[in-house]
Amino acid sequence: MESTTIFKNSTDETSKNSTRTLQKTMLLIVFLSLSTLLVAAFLKELCPRHGRDHPMTPPLTLSPHPVIKNACTNTLYPSLCFTTLSSSPASMKATKPQQILEIAINRTVKSVLSSRLEIISLFTSQDLKAQAKNALKDCVEMLDQTLYELGQAVDDLHDVPESIGFIRRSYGNLKTLLSAAMTNENTCIDGFTDVEEADPEIPKALKEYLQTLVTPISHMISNCLAMVKYMETINREEALNGQKILISKMPPDGFPEWMMSGDRKLMEMAPEIRPDLIVAGDGSGHYHTIGEAVRMAPNRSMNRFVIKVKAGIYNENVEISREKENIMLIGGGMNSTMITGCKNFIDGFSTFTSATLTVVGDRFLARDLTIINTSGPQKHQAVALRVTSNSAFYRCNFSSYQDTLYAHSLCQFYRECTIQGTIDFIFGNAAAVFQNCLILVRKPNPGQKNMVTAQGREDPNQNTGISLQNCTIVAAPDLTVASRSSFSTFLGRPWRNHSRTMVMKSYLGDLIHPQGWCKWNDYSTLDAIEYIEYMNVGPGSDTNHRVTWGGYRRNCSKDIAKKFTVGEFLHGTDDWLESTGFPVFYGS
Repeated sequence: MESTTIFKNSTDETSKNSTRTLQKTMLLIVFLSLSTLLVAAFLKELCPRHGRDHPMTPPLTLSPHPVIKNACTNTLYPSLCFTTLSSSPASMKATKPQQILEIAINRTVKSVLSSRLEIISLFTSQDLKAQAKNALKDCVEMLDQTLYELGQAVDDLHDVPESIGFIRRSYGNLKTLLSAAMTNENTCIDGFTDVEEADPEIPKALKEYLQTLVTPISHMISNCLAMVKYMETINREEALNGQKILISKMPPDGFPEWMMSGDRKLMEMAPEIRPDLIVAGDGSGHYHTIGEAVRMAPNRSMNRFVIKVKAGIYNENVEISREKENIMLIGGGMNSTMITGCKNFIDGFSTFTSATLTVVGDRFLARDLTIINTSGPQKHQAVALRVTSNSAFYRCNFSSYQDTLYAHSLCQFYRECTIQGTIDFIFGNAAAVFQNCLILVRKPNPGQKNMVTAQGREDPNQNTGISLQNCTIVAAPDLTVASRSSFSTFLGRPWRNHSRTMVMKSYLGDLIHPQGWCKWNDYSTLDAIEYIEYMNVGPGSDTNHRVTWGGYRRNCSKDIAKKFTVGEFLHGTDDWLESTGFPVFYGS
């Protein structure tokens, strides 16, 4: 407005001084031109711009690399996958699947750390009962274990040179670690499910809040597992195109891939082994209790540390903690050395913490001893052995009623062991092979049913499951012929949506229900599970009246059965189990 007024006034004085007016006019034209340019520039900054700089159109530099697109498209949670990777600037520069996977794992670690802090804060901000606090402690421990396993997964990635891609066998160890990390979050929620059943006054909002914290972590790890599967596909294509992929040859008489060369003589010559420490209740050893000896063992030892436990009854709850790696317990015989405990759910302990022997330290070995939870059937969940570790057991006896053997996670091998129990007494989400084992079904409480297995595989890409090979499943002495008509016995029930169990070349006694398997309403997605029976014998092996679930197979090819044997089902990278000297049958 001001410019227009000046121009008008100047034109009124034209007759008085034309020269002066012309000069003013020229100045005003220049002034207006400059003003127009400035206004245009100002409006250009305010108004939406078109093309690549439009705020609604992402810059070309933010468009994900095809490797990211391919990796995320093949996951169960693609939206979360893209969100996870887009939050990391490093993903914009990544061009290889291995790099993308590492970024996804590292982002998951950050999510775990954040959720862990939130859960810890609940201890001070909530008026919680003892059982709820115990369940929260289990959740914190599970998140700590997840951090450890995710860290191991990143180390596993770094162990493989990018120039040659993945060595085929290394996928097993990576999937085992990620499968275990994902299992931990389910364990956290399981604890609160048990607490709710025991005490209806526990606020349901607490469990729901925990689910909002840990479910995204499970989904992020699921996406990582799917990425590994995608990488496997790439490697197979490269192999078909002639690129060499290194595959280690497994010894025909060896053990699962994940055990060390010096262990073979230890297991073959147990009576002649010179132990590092001796435990004896009568005072004739270095320590009176197993717990004392374990505490004196070195942390994170690279060498096998052998603890000899003399004959006797040791009434103690023993924990092999995470830092106690390469521990080996040798007893005086399955019927001579006994470890007993009585923690149980009814007395306030979670299933996860009720075990008489808890194994978390990696590469654990045990032989020639018995582990008992003496609580009895009236105390419900009472674990004898809980294993969150790569571990192997030879000629050991595990005895309880409900939830006897908690094969929680990672890779586990049981040879010539005895397992006794009633409800879900072999359960968990490890990759676990039971070979030449005696499985004794005991008498449960009135109105209960016996379930030999309850496998907890949640995701189709987890490499977990229970494999019973050359085993014998019969009634224990207390489940007499006269009482069997009152208690149905099943080979198992699916604990999770992708539960997986194989029973092969085993003897099934007459106590097995004709249907073989039992539905679990809370968890059963019967078309997604994988339950297989292969070449079994005995009166309970007749499959003519078995369940008709979509995920059940009454038989399979030899190639399928081979996937559930030690050589292929127990994965790893360092051959530690093959060197223990445990007798083992590798094939199907």
